[in-house]
Amino acid sequence: MSITQESIIDDLENDRLPLPTLPEVAIKVRETVDDEDASISDVAQIIATDAALSARIIQVANSALYRGLSSADNVQNATMRMGLNTVKNLTTSLVMKQLFQATHPVVDNYLRNAWKQSTDVAALSAMIAKYYSNLESDSALLAGLTHSIGLSPILVKAESDTDLLNDGEALERLLNDLYPAVGAEILRRWDFSEHMVKVPAEHLDIHRQGNNGKADYTDIVQVALIQTTAGGSGPLSQVDETQVTAMDRLNMRDSIEEIDMSGGVIEVEEIKEAIL
Repeated sequence: MSITQESIIDDLENDRLPLPTLPEVAIKVRETVDDEDASISDVAQIIATDAALSARIIQVANSALYRGLSSADNVQNATMRMGLNTVKNLTTSLVMKQLFQATHPVVDNYLRNAWKQSTDVAALSAMIAKYYSNLESDSALLAGLTHSIGLSPILVKAESDTDLLNDGEALERLLNDLYPAVGAEILRRWDFSEHMVKVPAEHLDIHRQGNNGKADYTDIVQVALIQTTAGGSGPLSQVDETQVTAMDRLNMRDSIEEIDMSGGVIEVEEIKEAIL
């Protein structure tokens, strides 16, 4: 096999590993929101240039996560309801699917499965943030969707190595060893905040101490990942939850089921429907 952990790391450190870029509409929305003179109308006009994105922004605004007394029937109303920072994060979230596509059938299958898992993790992350923390649900949603973004360039690179693609175990080991570091580098290049960069970098570390002992987005994504993959396959699917310190910081050691009992299942499904 020509592609190894060492070769990927060397390519990453020397800018030879092609990393994905955010779609233009997401970049424009982020830049506009970060402009202190930006208005809701300015952001809504950018989103309105993309019909599919507009429809999904309105769908999320009318979901249980943000639903108001009346329906938001256009992008302007949806943006007004959710606020600029929330719309910035949601826009990035809703265009993420474009980065999980490939032409090679084996790689495409891996990326489709990764995207499906990311949407599961993201939707549950949004609900954990809402019920168990003072953190923002939209940021938790984005953190869940980007926690495994590092898989994409590694898999695309693997398209050139037939032996690796035909060795499922070797490919899984390579991906699990490398995607956290690659994902963190992608988010750095996208100018994400450090607390978001930590999500791909640290979400597999069950002994981490959070943000100075307080719950953060990495904790939320870690717990969501454990819950959505429990009993299946994946790096945290067989973990002993008693060893996961994030559960304590979120005060949900024995209460993950409360999300289900409080009607959270419906909310999770509505969120997943919007971002799938």
